[in-house]
Amino acid sequence: MIPGLSSIAEQGLAAMLTPHATSLTPQALSALPIVIFGQSDPELARLGIRVVGQADLTVVVTDPDRPVGRVTIEVARPGNLVLFDNSAAGGHFHANLRILGEDSAMLFHGLGDGYVALHDVFLRSRGQVLLWGRGATAVGLSIEHEGAGRTLLVGEDALISSGIWIRNHDMHAVHDLKSGQRINRPPVDTVIERHVWVGQNALLLGCQLIGRGAIIGAASLVKGVVEPRTAVGGAPARVIRTHVSWGRDIEGMTEAELRAVE
Repeated sequence: MIPGLSSIAEQGLAAMLTPHATSLTPQALSALPIVIFGQSDPELARLGIRVVGQADLTVVVTDPDRPVGRVTIEVARPGNLVLFDNSAAGGHFHANLRILGEDSAMLFHGLGDGYVALHDVFLRSRGQVLLWGRGATAVGLSIEHEGAGRTLLVGEDALISSGIWIRNHDMHAVHDLKSGQRINRPPVDTVIERHVWVGQNALLLGCQLIGRGAIIGAASLVKGVVEPRTAVGGAPARVIRTHVSWGRDIEGMTEAELRAVE
């Protein structure tokens, strides 16, 4: 799909391209007018990108003359790629990105004029993929993703409020002292579909799916699956109402928002 993308990351990315979350297809991804930089290219500073670490990193943009925002990328091992689809970007993308393993990728599709603040995005393992959907915004989001080959998809037009954490695992192992067996779940893939609203200070912990149009209440603890067009809240989160969604305009939902959650 993209020069410099590892085979394991390419496989993971291809599996993520579900129409309920993104309009991006392998064909559209391959057709992007990309420009490739190495981590030491001085042009990156003009784009607002700073790379820390000696491991090899491929940085890809779709417009070499348009600033992305303010981005720091820390890499520990070789074979990783970060793509910014910045051809319409307004320069309001602010992120601290960390990649610990090799052969991983982060792709930010369709960056526009919306505000995106990613306080800390940490891919801890080999062959992981993060895909950020077109038009998704975030006031303050942190992500910690564990597990070789595990993926995270933030769908198009998602609205992520401040103080949000997304973790696909429990951070540490929990063992039964009689059997010696690990009893907590291993890391999972996480899919946040189109037009999801995550309220302030929510924790998504081991979420496999947040369905399109769903609403996550403020300060909620969410695990497992949230069905499409459902509002949940609480710790742990429970269903508050079904057959609902939301609009960015306080006056109501647009036709595009209604179509997105069908």
